[in-house]
Amino acid sequence: MSGKERVGGAGGYGGRLALVTVAVAGAACASGGGGQAVMTRAETDALLAEYAGSWVLDELGSSPQVTIPRPERRTESRVVRSDQLDDLRRQAEEGQRLIAVRQATLELLRRRPEALALGVQGEELAYVPTPGESITLPLNGGWVSQTGGEHRVRTRAFWDGPRLGVEHMVGSDGRVRVVLEIVEGRLEMTRTIRFMGERVAPMVLVYDREG
Repeated sequence: MSGKERVGGAGGYGGRLALVTVAVAGAACASGGGGQAVMTRAETDALLAEYAGSWVLDELGSSPQVTIPRPERRTESRVVRSDQLDDLRRQAEEGQRLIAVRQATLELLRRRPEALALGVQGEELAYVPTPGESITLPLNGGWVSQTGGEHRVRTRAFWDGPRLGVEHMVGSDGRVRVVLEIVEGRLEMTRTIRFMGERVAPMVLVYDREG
């Protein structure tokens, strides 16, 4: 694993982030999967040129901020043997871990950049939200791991047809997908979540080109 250290922006998982590019699982990772036709380099370059630049949030044209639903809490009383205490303790610790991962995943979903700069540097995509952490992602679908916060977050860029996407994984349980699409000259960002079968309504943010 080759390491490359970058400095994150304000907010999020805090301070300086060590970004490590992990192994690429093959060229197919560059797409959203599912047997889609592979785009040529000329096609991807043309699409990237449409996305590149500085964008400013149209607050009125965007979805309202999503509300984080409270986790379901259940209480149960039962008699247990002393030899079951270790198992119960592990179950309680796992439950607390999942609650923390759920919260971190939902906070990722709720990120609402007021501005977004996109650029291409060779074979990498520069994704610079404000507020938020700047990140540089390989365009071949390789994952970048962010360490330094409470939870390990892996991020990759991908193509979903002509739409450019950024996917975040919180541990192995939480996923946030950010899909970008140019619609009539505007940038639409659709943010969705997947966590243990839980569903939250997608958040759609609309951006205009700066200036």
